[in-house]
Amino acid sequence: MSTEFFEVNGIRVANIHSDSDIALFGIAVLAGSNYETPEIAGVSHFAEHMFFKGTEKRNWKQIAIEFAKLGVDNNAYTSNHEVFYHTTCPKDNIEPVIDLMLDMFFHSTIPEEELEKERGVIKEEKKMYDDNPRYAFNEAIGDNFFTWDKGHSTIGTFETIESIKRDDFVKFLEKKTNLSNFLFICAGNISTDELKKYISQRIPSSHPYLVNGTQNKVGNGFWSDIINKSDKIKFVLERENITQSNVSMLGRGLSVDDTCYSDSVILYKAIGGGMYSRLFSRIREELGLCYSTGMYCGSIAYPDYVSSELYGLLDRKNIDLFIEEAEKILDDVIKNGIDEDLFQCAKIDYLASVMRRVETSFGKADFLTRSYLSGQHGNIDEKIDKIRRVKIETCNGLAERLLSGQRYWAMMIPKGE
Repeated sequence: MSTEFFEVNGIRVANIHSDSDIALFGIAVLAGSNYETPEIAGVSHFAEHMFFKGTEKRNWKQIAIEFAKLGVDNNAYTSNHEVFYHTTCPKDNIEPVIDLMLDMFFHSTIPEEELEKERGVIKEEKKMYDDNPRYAFNEAIGDNFFTWDKGHSTIGTFETIESIKRDDFVKFLEKKTNLSNFLFICAGNISTDELKKYISQRIPSSHPYLVNGTQNKVGNGFWSDIINKSDKIKFVLERENITQSNVSMLGRGLSVDDTCYSDSVILYKAIGGGMYSRLFSRIREELGLCYSTGMYCGSIAYPDYVSSELYGLLDRKNIDLFIEEAEKILDDVIKNGIDEDLFQCAKIDYLASVMRRVETSFGKADFLTRSYLSGQHGNIDEKIDKIRRVKIETCNGLAERLLSGQRYWAMMIPKGE
């Protein structure tokens, strides 16, 4: 699976070659929630919604009908790092799909009447998330454990959703979007010559986005001031209408750019990655405390700010035992490492999960979007080869570095308990 990188009038383009009859065209913008300010929290997500609401040539309904007639599965997401607008379609329809996507990107009008309607839609979306106990718990963790730029909700608050105006979108997008901060990405059986032609014919002669600029950066902090000033933290959130408690232990992981990042993922999987893992074996199978328990890492500000989380969902009366047993497992891994069988299970699990993820055109593009957007050129085969080369000695050598620091515990319990 080779990837070609090129520029069209200064615009960065990545073309991931495959023999699929389904092609993806996407636009990734380095303008997620990490780059917002408190008074406009949620503006990047709100702007993502408005992307589909009309251009100088098409209204929202015409956009929807054109996508449908082209056999397009279109969507978008906003993360803390990027906004990714993506479409998949039969490869023969990629040219008109690119025409439509670039019209939406360069010629969005952000109509005022659609903005007000979408404001109500986003409020309902936030209510839906807030009704989900696990989502609410994760939001509380972000607010209390991490710096504001890395921990605040991507969707914003009801207050900021209500207060964001059209001018806020225009200023945010023009400030954060320049040639260093967006990328066009294609995946499928599309030649680079064809892709260059399709894009070059549809780029405006001038536009606020088509200027040179610096890449957007986040601040240096990781933990919140509350964490920095405390030797030991146990954060407790009470919530009504739940019968199960959520427990999480927060830590800091390696940068995605670290040469040992893949090794760290395998170590976390050995501890809590699946039925074979230490946590699952002890907490669920031997003690019967949890239905769901595990450990993983995730970027809260790509590439350098990665958090790790060990979690369990269980009865309130079993929380102390869960924490005790989890800490025993961590201490044992620090002291004795993981054995060869466990290492092989975790390594193959990680490898297989990546291979499953990149099986489709969307999966290929989505897997590489963050690294491509940040200027890291590589391909899927290289990343898979890197996983294959991980050794047990490196994983065990990381254990103390990753697991021996302060353990910050958070829990959400039924109100009244």
